[in-house]
Amino acid sequence: MNDAQNRQDSQKKFTMPRSLIWGGAVAAIVIAFVLFLVVFMSSTEMPAAFLAKWKSSLETGDVKRYESLWVKSARQRASSGYQDTARLLRDKVDIEVNLGGASQPYRVPRYTNRFRIEAIPLIVSFPGETQQQMRNLVIEKRGIIQQRWKIVMDEIVGSELTATLPTSDFTQETEISEQPNSPVVPLVMAWKGAVESQDLKQYTDLWDKSARKKRAASFGRATELMSQIHVIDLAGAMYTAVPRHKNRHVVDNIHVTLQDGGDIIETHIRTLTIEKKGFFRRKWKLINDQIGVVSDSIALASDVSGADTVSGEESGGAFDGNAPLDTHLKVRQVLGKWQTAWEEKDLQTYMSIYSERSRITRVNVRGGKETKVHLSKGQLRSKMRKLNTMYADIQVSISNLQVNGDRAVADVKFLQKFSGTPASGSRPAYSDYGTKKLNLMVDPADGHWRIYSETWSRYEDVPDFPKM
Repeated sequence: MNDAQNRQDSQKKFTMPRSLIWGGAVAAIVIAFVLFLVVFMSSTEMPAAFLAKWKSSLETGDVKRYESLWVKSARQRASSGYQDTARLLRDKVDIEVNLGGASQPYRVPRYTNRFRIEAIPLIVSFPGETQQQMRNLVIEKRGIIQQRWKIVMDEIVGSELTATLPTSDFTQETEISEQPNSPVVPLVMAWKGAVESQDLKQYTDLWDKSARKKRAASFGRATELMSQIHVIDLAGAMYTAVPRHKNRHVVDNIHVTLQDGGDIIETHIRTLTIEKKGFFRRKWKLINDQIGVVSDSIALASDVSGADTVSGEESGGAFDGNAPLDTHLKVRQVLGKWQTAWEEKDLQTYMSIYSERSRITRVNVRGGKETKVHLSKGQLRSKMRKLNTMYADIQVSISNLQVNGDRAVADVKFLQKFSGTPASGSRPAYSDYGTKKLNLMVDPADGHWRIYSETWSRYEDVPDFPKM
C-alpha cells in the first residue's frame, strides 16, 4: 500500500503560485528597464563638448545657461567661483574664451568621473580697460540615472589689468603671435602677484621644497630683494617647453624694475624654470628663479671707436632725451635685442622687431655716392638674408643714444658703426659710420615696442678728436 501511494505522490506536479510568477516577471522588467536607462541614457558627451557649452554661455552672457551647467551644491560654495562669474554676466561684461590655450582635460586622482582643465585664457573687457584671466575648471559627471557633466569649480588663478590701447592707423598683420599659450601661465601670474605684493610666504609656497635647497643661491637672492618694490613687465616674456622634459617649462625675458620710494634702483631680467611636481596630485612648481642684472646700457656697446667724435653721452651713460624713464629702459632693451640679432645673424628675431607696415630707408654707397633705397619689410628681409651670407662676422656698435617721446611713441637717434668680415679674411671688408634714426611705437596688437620707420645717414672722413 505504501508503494502505491508513493507512486501517486511522484506523479503529482509541483505548481508555483500564480502571484509569485507575475511578481518575478515584473521584477525582471524593472531591472531590465533600469539597466537600459543606465547604459543607453547616460550621457556620452565628451569633456571637450561640455567646454564648448561653458564657453558659449560666457561669451553670450547667458546667466541662466551658465547656472544650469553647475552642480547645485557647488554653486552655493563661496570658494567655487560661481558668484564671481555670474556677477560679470549680470553686469553685461564681454568675455572671450580661448579654449585652444587650455591644457588637455585630465582625470583627478581618486575621483572616477572628475576632470580638471587648467590655464584657460579669458579676456574680460571692462569700460576703458581689459582684464586677462587664467582659469582652472573642474567638472564631474553627476546624476543617479542620467549622468551629465557639471561644473564643480570655476577658479580664477591669475588676472592682470591692461589699459585699452587706441586703434592704430596701420593695418595690423602681425608676423608672429606672442600671446602666451602655456600651461604654466597661472603659476607665472601667481609669482608676479606674490613678488609685487612682497608676500614672502606666498612666494615660498610656489617653490618645490627640494628645489629651494638645491637652488639655495637663486632662492636666497630672490627673497633678499623682496624688501624692494618690484614692477614686473610680462609683455616680452617667452614661454618655452623644454625638449625631452615633458613637464618642464622655461619662462624667459621677464623684465623687472626695483624701486625705492619712486627711485629706480636696478633693472634685471628674470628666468623662471617650472616643473610639475607631486606624487598623487601633481602641481606646477618653481624649481629656479634666476636673476640676471642688466646695466643701464641694456646690452648696447659703450666701447666704440670714434664714439666721442660727436658730442653727447655714450649709450651706457646718462639718459639723453625727453622720453619717460620707463620708455628709455624699454627702448634700450629693444635695441639691445635688435643689435644682438643683427650680429648673430638671427634673421627671425631681427625681423620680429619691425612692424608689418614699417618704412625702411637704407643707403647704398658705391664709388663714394649715396643712393637711397626705400624698402618694405619683405624687401628688408631679403636684403638682410643676402648680407648674412656675404659676411662671416658682423659687428654693430651703438653710441650717443637719444630717446624722445612718450609712453607709446619714441623717436630714437644714435651713431652706428657697422663692419663686415668675409669668411676668407681676418679684417673687415666693409665698414661704415653714420647716424641712424628709428621711430618706435607700441604695437596695439600685443603691446610690444616695434620699429615703424628707419633712416640712416652716412658720415665720411669724420675727424677723430682726442678724448677729454
